[in-house]
Amino acid sequence: MNQILDEFVTRPLGAALSAIEMFGQGAEGLRGIDGMLSRLAHSLSNPSPGNCCGELGNAASQGDTRSMQPTADMISNQANGAQFTDEDRLVIERVDGALADGRALKRWWDCTFPNGFSQRFDLERVFNRPDTSFGFFDQVQLTRGTLPVMGNFQDMFYDQTRTPSNIGRAAAGWMRDQIREFVLHYFMRVSSFRQPEVYVESRQRALPSYVERLSWCSESDILRQGFGFTQHYYKLRDTGQIGKFPTECESAITDLREIGQKYEWIVVKVRIFAFNFRFKLFGPNGPEVSIPLAEESYLVLSSEFILNEDEPSLDVLGRYGFGYAFIQDPAQGLIGYGPGQFSAAIELINFEVSKEGKISVSMVFVVNRPERIANVSLNPVDWGFRLADFFSFGMTSRIFAPIKRTLERIPTALDNFDPVYSFVSLVNVLSANQAAQQLCISREQLEKDFLAQHFAQHYITLEGSLLTWRQIRDWLDSTALPEWVVTGRSS
Repeated sequence: MNQILDEFVTRPLGAALSAIEMFGQGAEGLRGIDGMLSRLAHSLSNPSPGNCCGELGNAASQGDTRSMQPTADMISNQANGAQFTDEDRLVIERVDGALADGRALKRWWDCTFPNGFSQRFDLERVFNRPDTSFGFFDQVQLTRGTLPVMGNFQDMFYDQTRTPSNIGRAAAGWMRDQIREFVLHYFMRVSSFRQPEVYVESRQRALPSYVERLSWCSESDILRQGFGFTQHYYKLRDTGQIGKFPTECESAITDLREIGQKYEWIVVKVRIFAFNFRFKLFGPNGPEVSIPLAEESYLVLSSEFILNEDEPSLDVLGRYGFGYAFIQDPAQGLIGYGPGQFSAAIELINFEVSKEGKISVSMVFVVNRPERIANVSLNPVDWGFRLADFFSFGMTSRIFAPIKRTLERIPTALDNFDPVYSFVSLVNVLSANQAAQQLCISREQLEKDFLAQHFAQHYITLEGSLLTWRQIRDWLDSTALPEWVVTGRSS
């Protein structure tokens, strides 16, 4: 019955939606129609991928692609079987560059930590102080040149076994096995969570949108925090084949121990919830500018960022963790710095279990220092096309695409205006740099504020994951795990 339903309902509907998606990607004229029809035919003629996320890649093409790099031509050829979009190709084309920068940043971190930074400053919480924490500024030599970087580090207590001393060693070993499974298999599935919310239920009828804004009726707002991960692309280690995870498997992040064995790399997308960049214009009681950095960012994980060590020393039973390099978003938006707009960055989250059963976690963030905070275009050509697209549902840019591309190639000082750094520069010029020295109105202060917020976001994510970690009695008993843990999809 399920096969009949899939053959006559699910697959045709999915094929139609896929074809519509292809047509909506902005391909021009006959090329867009041809792509739409080709995708429709391919979707109907190929078998369903099934529901087993753990078996991805086993049925991949067996062609010899070991030496191939993910060039535009190769991605285009492999995309025939994976239904890649133009956005997919743009992201995958950036994987190698992001990995190269990420590996260089990690090598630099391993050589520089803990006392080799050119400038180091305090960065800590007032409540529940971490064991070690600091921020830093420095420079890293990449293949493309010297990169000014900044970042933060914090090491904090996570959990502790509570057992009689005569069984302490066995309990610590059991805790080690539990944290290994939790970190490497499930952490990325449960690293985002909802905050509890309370509201007064109001009986109301559905209102028109123009009236609803005036209503005082209570509504249930969903407040999410932490890091929300979904997986999207992979490269198989043995064949070099690049593929795309099915939509139904995006939240069930693969077991990280398969990276380096089954996968050469996987690309995930992260949404950092409730992360706003704030700064005050005229003192603590003055107006505040809040820039929401709630954009999504693509990340690439490879074996260099996965930590899986049993008994690395006499005092440590195990170290387990993961990390990733950030992939810069091909599209440039209003926000010039933040998730999706880092030119080079890495994040590392590593857990350690001592022989006494104490679990600690260290978090590392290294990122390029910002050149701008916001991208505000004052170019009349850009604004003209945006306004025309708004009223024509995007058709103006498609119809006049050649003209738009020609005009965009003409450089102008109005293309990217940063009101944030412009304000900082202006007040320091007018005050003979006293605004920076006396009032902390400077780029460096903004960068430190950004790191402080990222530092706090790390803590919130770990705090939320701790509640999930303690809910499960045995992380190794996969048959008893809740469905929302296995699928990575909660409320």
